Formats: sequence, structure tokens, C-alpha cells
Amino acid sequence: MARPQNFYPGEPLPDDEMRVTLLGTGTPFPRRGQAAACIFVEAAGHKFLLDCGPGAPANFTSLEIPFAEVDKVFLTHHHVDHIGGLDQFWIGGWTYGRREPLNIWGPAGTSKIIEHFQAIYEWDIETRRRVFETLAGSELVCTEYDEGVVYDHDGLKLTAFVVDHTPPQNTYGFRIEAAGRTMVFSGDTKRCQNLIDHAQNADLIIHESFPPIEIYAAKAGRPMEVAHNIAEVVHTSPREVGAVMAETNPRLGVIYHMYNNDDVVGPALLQVREKYQGRFEIGHDLMVINIGDDISVRPAVISDKPWPVRPSGEFTTAPGH
Repeated sequence: MARPQNFYPGEPLPDDEMRVTLLGTGTPFPRRGQAAACIFVEAAGHKFLLDCGPGAPANFTSLEIPFAEVDKVFLTHHHVDHIGGLDQFWIGGWTYGRREPLNIWGPAGTSKIIEHFQAIYEWDIETRRRVFETLAGSELVCTEYDEGVVYDHDGLKLTAFVVDHTPPQNTYGFRIEAAGRTMVFSGDTKRCQNLIDHAQNADLIIHESFPPIEIYAAKAGRPMEVAHNIAEVVHTSPREVGAVMAETNPRLGVIYHMYNNDDVVGPALLQVREKYQGRFEIGHDLMVINIGDDISVRPAVISDKPWPVRPSGEFTTAPGH
């Protein structure tokens, strides 16, 4: 299927395709040019997030999608770069049009985090409810999951599987099946046989990676031992990502969770190519991937200063406002 060279917000999605937009491809280190971990998925009439790191909500609003259309977030684990944008997505989404509760799925301990969110923002929510009395979007509904099927409704199936990140282990990856297409999201992990097993026959695998250790140590000013522990013990090197791709052979492989500076991308890709020669990309924020009979990879053309998208229906406020 021929597609425009770039993705523009509002482009329709065929019924037999899945669209995946990388809203955040970065790390815990805050960078203006790279938001933290977040993937936006559209398929079979569903729109949802995988993780929601800092900076990602701004990339979401640049796609000009009404908040009312997104009511599901699936969390892989609780590191700040995977949940640090959730409060803004929750409250910002409520105040700009989400009329239903925001549903959060996460591993053990997610309910405690949600309770703390609600306590932290009690005053914020109370003051806004005086204006947005008719909106139910201030509610959070939390469901904790274990390994297995997390969600299976209306043509969308999402399965969680344990990955190997950092002790105590409480981190998962996801296999998403919808519209006859399959994608796998690693969350954070080192090379992991359970991921390899769950990623067989996937159209798309989005796998985490840190930069090659020598580059990371030099750029981040860290001793080699510390760099090794971060980049190759609790995360995955590009070389090991290549090995994972070779064992799973997706139609497209993508790296996220990496400092994707120009002087890092080349060496990282060379390491991947030591093990894997299939189709492969190093992820950038607002990279849009359409998975259909063919797979296209395009940059989104967006405004850095979008206006809120008005939800359908009338907007009403509380009496006296």
C-alpha cells in the first residue's frame, strides 16, 4: 500500500492494520529532544498507551487526538521513566475532554502508586471539579496483573510476560494482537529467553537497548564498571538486541530506550548487524509504524504548539462557572 512519505495527524487507519507511534524513546535522563518511554497503539478500534514516561504526554497531544478516545494505559513496571508522565496524562486528559475513567493496568504495587497519585493531587482534583463537574475523567481504575492474558476484548488481546530487568523482579513485556497483526514490546530487560519465546511470529518487536558500553561510559562520564552494570546487566546491548532479533526474526525490529544521538546510532547499528541482517530501525520520538500487508516507517509532521482537540458533544461546566 502506497502511503505519504510523512505521517500527518488525522490520517485514517485501515481496519486490517495496526499503527504504532513512538511517543517516547528515551531514558530516565531528561532530554528536551527525547521523551521517556511511551508507545501509542491504534488497532481494531482501540487506542491505548504502553507506559507513560515524562515528556510523552506532550508528544501525544501533538498528534491531535482527543483525550476522550484513549482510556487505557498498560504499564510494564514502575521506574520513573515509564510512569513519570502518567499524572499529566491523567489530569490533563480529564480537563481537556476525557469523560470516562482512565483505566490503568500494571504489575503488583500499581494500586499503591495510584492511591498515592490520588492523594498527591487531591487539592488539584477538587479545585478542577468545581469547573468540570460533569466529567468522570478524574477517576482512575487500577487493575494489577500477573503473567498471562491481561486484556482480551473487542478484537484486542494483550498478553504480559515476565522479563529480566532488575531485582526484585517486577517487570513485564507485552505481546499485542489485533487486526490480524502482532507486536511485542519488551519493556526494560536484558536479553531474556521468555521474551524470545513470546516474540515468535511477531510483525514488530520494539526492544530496549542502551548505547554501546564504551560510548555510554565516555558520554555519560561513568566508570566502565558502572556503565557495564547499567548498559549490559539490567539493560540490553545493541549486540544482544541483534541476537534476540536473529532468534525471533520479526518483519521489523526497533530499538528504543537509547540515547539516539547521531554519533551513537551508527555504532549501535553496527553492533546489531553483527547478529542480525533483517529490517531494523533505531527509534526516534514520533516515529510512526503502520503494520499491514507491508510495514511503513515514517516521521510524524506535527506542530510544537498544538491547541487542544475539542471532544465530541457539548462541554459543560458546573453551575455558577
